[in-house]
Amino acid sequence: MSALIIQNLHVEYPDKLLFGDVNLKVEDDEIVAVRTQVLDGGTSLLRAIGGYLNGVEGQVFLDDLDLLVDGHATTKHRIGYVYETDGLVSLYNVLHNIGLPLQFHTDLSQEEIWTRVREIGGRLQLEDQIYGLQPFELNDVQTRMVTLARALITRPRLLLVDELEGGMSEEFLAATMETLRAFQREEPMPIIMTTASDVVLEAADRTFSIENCDLLPFELTA
Repeated sequence: MSALIIQNLHVEYPDKLLFGDVNLKVEDDEIVAVRTQVLDGGTSLLRAIGGYLNGVEGQVFLDDLDLLVDGHATTKHRIGYVYETDGLVSLYNVLHNIGLPLQFHTDLSQEEIWTRVREIGGRLQLEDQIYGLQPFELNDVQTRMVTLARALITRPRLLLVDELEGGMSEEFLAATMETLRAFQREEPMPIIMTTASDVVLEAADRTFSIENCDLLPFELTA
């Protein structure tokens, strides 16, 4: 059985249908990229899959749990979510933002938490001086990488990534995709990413586009 099974996912706001009947299976070693355009519902799709939206119909099975039914305390620590914007807590510096999930879902000591934060950060090329900064002091790329580090810190069973590429060079983005593959080999997890970047689309195992309130297979043209 696939690690992630999405069945008949229906996402509708009072004034707009976003997705009518999405069905998708994703394996532990797969990266699925969804090509998005402005206001086409990509962010809502990720939030619906993760169980972060109300009024979503269908089923999203991650192993033995339906993310749309089971309680947040049971499921949310198993999901890593990378926000496109506004994902960090303004009251905390970078070090505390990355380590925050471990404060609530593990019995690790403070020293063990900081060790894991710096290990994850090092693999994502975060510089040492960044850890003492506040979120408002970060540029776009730093913000995304800190948010990615926080999503990976719990060793999630599912990683959802919303528009990772903002402000990144193609070289840095390609290196980050390789790093995600390395994390995935060590801690198997389905990865679903929304993106407008050809670099991400080329690195993915399967690619889709959002058309007519559904996900349709998408292929890059030469």
